[in-house]
Amino acid sequence: MPAQLTTIPLNLVEPHPKLAFRFAYDVKGLADSIRAAADENTPNGQLNPGRVVLKPDGKGYYVYVGVRRYKALKLLYETTKDERFGSYTAYVDTGMNELQMFIKAKRENDEEQGERQGLSVLEELFGITLIREAISPEGIKDHWLKRLIDVAVKLDENKLRRLYEIEAATHAKFRLPHLEYLCKIGSEDDLILTAATAAAFNYAGSDMERAWEDRSSVLSLDWFRRNFPEIKKAEPSGNGGSSQQNSVKKKSKSKAKKNTVKGMEVHEKEVILVPCPRCGRLHMVETKGKIEATHVPEDPDGESRTEVAASVSRMERACSKCGGRFFAFVEHLEGRKYAAESSVSMRFKEPKKVAEAVDLRFDRKEDVWQIIAGDKVVGPLDFNGEARK
Repeated sequence: MPAQLTTIPLNLVEPHPKLAFRFAYDVKGLADSIRAAADENTPNGQLNPGRVVLKPDGKGYYVYVGVRRYKALKLLYETTKDERFGSYTAYVDTGMNELQMFIKAKRENDEEQGERQGLSVLEELFGITLIREAISPEGIKDHWLKRLIDVAVKLDENKLRRLYEIEAATHAKFRLPHLEYLCKIGSEDDLILTAATAAAFNYAGSDMERAWEDRSSVLSLDWFRRNFPEIKKAEPSGNGGSSQQNSVKKKSKSKAKKNTVKGMEVHEKEVILVPCPRCGRLHMVETKGKIEATHVPEDPDGESRTEVAASVSRMERACSKCGGRFFAFVEHLEGRKYAAESSVSMRFKEPKKVAEAVDLRFDRKEDVWQIIAGDKVVGPLDFNGEARK
């Protein structure tokens, strides 16, 4: 029997306790859109019906598709007291178990039509953990779902919530290969360090071994220290993602480049300093003519990342202070002079601010980057603004 479309009083509806699996519901923007869409044809402004099932006691309904729409309508009704927003439009489904509802919710949200917002892989995993008792892995034929279930068995709700904190701070999204690798890390602190490194420095799922090796580099980031103050350092551990042994695996350290200029050791040569457009935090970008640009990590033992660029290169960065993503546009002018601009938008922006590249060395005793000129130290580099001379 096909599901029936009906309008239900809002006070008879609530989110399904096991299928409202987003980590956060920010619905103010959606509520504004619904309010603007309300007219005589659609009194409550809800353009897309949700899906509900009858509660076990028969008194009311659980919504499992369209939870954001329900919460937006509830916000509108509570703030305006307007009766137009006191109802919820939905299809009433029958004879569905929790796994079937989960699959339907995932598919409908994946379409991202109208008011729908797609689920992240982390949210899909969170949903699996909530209905785990209703799942029989042996009967699952869908390959993607099998992989999700396998990861969900190994990552509990607490770990998923901590991973969501990393996503929220970096604006990154974990993919299934990232999470499959993280499942193999025994220490929770190492898991968080590796995940944070992958998110902050844009490691692909195939590069998770590098994220594991570089996991200490994330300890220098302000947002990480704020979110995870209890994690002080990466201890040697034997169960990185690709290792199935319990032997101690030590972090490999990349050697800093060493160029000698009149006896002064240069660790990074011709570096452009580009500010985050949100908070002003400076970021180091090493350029090589008009062809290559190398992102230089603040951790001197971290790995640089080089990408081929056009004459005006556009590079995406994650800010080490505020965690926001931005784009740097750099053009080589002549000699050590460059034009540079930063923007929160990836749309092309003609770089106009002229900057002169600097040479840097890392002072391990003082734990600071220093700007050098010839055989002299000009001053320490202040990432929050400019060089202190």
